[in-house]
Amino acid sequence: MDSQSYFERLVASVERIARHAYYPGIEQTIELVLQDVEDLGTAGRITAEECEALRFLLLGMTMRVPIAANAA
Repeated sequence: MDSQSYFERLVASVERIARHAYYPGIEQTIELVLQDVEDLGTAGRITAEECEALRFLLLGMTMRVPIAANAA
C-alpha cells in the first residue's frame, strides 16, 4: 500500500470518529487516536504535516502557526 492511500484511509477513519455521535467514553477514544497519530508520526509512517491534518480533523481546531519570538 502506498503512503498516499494509507493516509487517505487514516483520514477516512479519523473523520468517522470525529463525526460520531456522543457516547460515554468518546473522550478516551479521541485521546487514544491522538496518541496513535503521534506514534505513526514518530515511527515515520506519516509526515508531520499529515499528523497535523489528522489532529485538525479530529479536534476541529485551527492549525497552530509558530509565533515569532519578537512578536508583540
